Amino acid sequence: MSRMMGPRGTAWKAASVITEALRNFVALPSSADRDLALDLDILRLRSRQLFQNNTFSRAMIESFTTNVVGTGCKCRPNVRMPDRLGMTQEEAEKWAKNTQSLFELWANSKNCDAEKKNTFAQLQHLAFKSAKIGGDSFGLACYDKNSPFGLCIKILESERCQNPFGVMDSDALLHGVETNKNGTPAAYYFTSKPAWSIDSYTDNVDTVRVPAFDALGTPNVIHILSVDRTDQRRGVPLLAPLIMQLKQLERYQDAELMAAVVSACVTAVVTSNDDEEADDLSGMTGIGGGGDAEQQVDSYGNEVPARRNELELSMKPGGIWSLPNKFKADLLNPARPNVNYQPFVESIFSEAGAATGASYEVILKNFHTSNYNSVRAAVLESRKTFNRMREDFISDFCQPIYEKWLAQAVLVGEIEAPGFFDDPMKRALWCGCRWISDAAFLLDPLRETQAIKMQIDEQLMDRDTACAMVNGGEYDVITDQLAKELNMRKAKGLGEPGSVTKTESFSVSTDDTNESSLN
Repeated sequence: MSRMMGPRGTAWKAASVITEALRNFVALPSSADRDLALDLDILRLRSRQLFQNNTFSRAMIESFTTNVVGTGCKCRPNVRMPDRLGMTQEEAEKWAKNTQSLFELWANSKNCDAEKKNTFAQLQHLAFKSAKIGGDSFGLACYDKNSPFGLCIKILESERCQNPFGVMDSDALLHGVETNKNGTPAAYYFTSKPAWSIDSYTDNVDTVRVPAFDALGTPNVIHILSVDRTDQRRGVPLLAPLIMQLKQLERYQDAELMAAVVSACVTAVVTSNDDEEADDLSGMTGIGGGGDAEQQVDSYGNEVPARRNELELSMKPGGIWSLPNKFKADLLNPARPNVNYQPFVESIFSEAGAATGASYEVILKNFHTSNYNSVRAAVLESRKTFNRMREDFISDFCQPIYEKWLAQAVLVGEIEAPGFFDDPMKRALWCGCRWISDAAFLLDPLRETQAIKMQIDEQLMDRDTACAMVNGGEYDVITDQLAKELNMRKAKGLGEPGSVTKTESFSVSTDDTNESSLN
């Protein structure tokens, strides 16, 4: 059956190419890799420049790093299905505590860093921040016989991963990432030293091919990135969609600041028809000082008659200047600061924050203009983004490094894990681990702690989850410490400081009229 075909763009208005609104809207087809192939280098450079010099851009990156990584994600080994490993639950818990202690011995030492500068928590901070600035970052597994367990991690910025000099991008190799037919990374090419370094200011740097995985299938290269499309090999800087907007806003802010500075400098200008009188007035100091004569010398070093540099007048508070005949100047009054400045820039900040998934109040730490409910909503919405990013970062960076460390610890005989290298299923069970992050920010500790306690009393939440929410701790660790303190008080004859009892639940009013502004 034949169908009548109408003109293009009649089914969906958004696909029309003839309407006035969309006539000049050109969208070209392209793959994820092709979109990045030509633009990624300049996106990185501009993103890094904004981070270094733009206050809002830096606040955004720092806020994400602080809320996602904080003081670092802590490793808590957790053996799942211990019966499959020939262990009892008690033996599994003992193994987990021993493994945790050994991992912390390695993680809390700067020997875990190939550069011997950072602990594991600091490496997390550096890797995450570098990934958000440059689009992605890398952790390279290195080995040092002088380091505990032999393993150390080298963090590399995104620019270090590139094609060998002179090799063009292709479907098999793009921006230093070589993939197989399934899109799985097969190898990475890293420069032997940073491009544009002090000794060689060029990007013509030798590259080294590093296989993506070792014989066990664990990664040799830890790639931290967030992808927006399938088949995407490299990450995009967090600031990429905001670069033009933030740069324009920076220019506007600089102009407003300069206008405010000029407005604060009320300069008096004196005009005289008498040259001698003008010369006398030029020596006046006034409140801010006047224009002094400029002594000059010729090419042989001989003094020449001094002359005033009348037309080069600088603005300064309370300045009084004299001008030669036939010149006249008026006082400038830019009417600054601009009363519309704050609402305008806040609207831009709000859009920029929403584009990244965080409210601008959290990014700028600006909580003084909102009530409790508004601030809490902003914090909770931002927390969703931070939690998602944290899970991605743990999956990309923390867990692979723990698995790499555990394999090395088993290999050198520090940890016993039967079947670790023989059975992939057992290896996966041995590598089970929970990661504990910093506790979430409590806007009103009393009110929010009471809400958590009510959920525990109604059996809607377990105490381990509650401990993680309140202080980032673990319930079993806290109870062990409390038992130790209890025995210590008994041994010293001290009474109990208090008792844990259920408190009466109380209702918390959420009526904005009963809440004061957070100042």
